[in-house]
Amino acid sequence: MSAQLQAQEKRRLKRFSVRLKVYSQQTDELLGYAENLHIAGMMIVSKKPIPENQEIQLWFGAAKEEKRLNRIFLSAYKVWNSFNDSEERLYYSGLHFVSPSEEILDKIQLLIDEQGT
Repeated sequence: MSAQLQAQEKRRLKRFSVRLKVYSQQTDELLGYAENLHIAGMMIVSKKPIPENQEIQLWFGAAKEEKRLNRIFLSAYKVWNSFNDSEERLYYSGLHFVSPSEEILDKIQLLIDEQGT
């Protein structure tokens, strides 16, 4: 038996590397940047912590100047978080999408497909 243990990937869904701006639905304030995405959630990097124990209304998938039709609106819940201890502290949060419609899932999949090209 090898003395060196290998970490096994336990995630069920493949993550796709992206760099997307994520905004609040209520204020249009930039919350942070999605660094990876899949149809059930995303990892977001932010300068402020994402709130605990509450549903977050957010949108992404289009520039702020683009038509609202191109935006993906949904709710998410933070399921994990961490932060770095560098001079400019960054917060990393895993967000799980809350009951997205089939239409929203299709838009997310299209966005993933576009990012892969």
